Amino acid sequence: MDLLRRFWEEEDGMGTVEIVMIIAALMCVALLFREQIYGFAERTMKVVFGTDVSAPSSGG
Repeated sequence: MDLLRRFWEEEDGMGTVEIVMIIAALMCVALLFREQIYGFAERTMKVVFGTDVSAPSSGG
């Protein structure tokens, strides 16, 4: 029973889990706002480099 309790209370991998959850949340936000992000990047590239950069097609 003591082994089970120690296993349940062990927090060695919690840092990794937290990082993975943060990355997953950022990926969801990026997917939700991808059109706005592409538009912002395109306008920024146009201002900085003076060239037009087109966003990749969504395939759908």
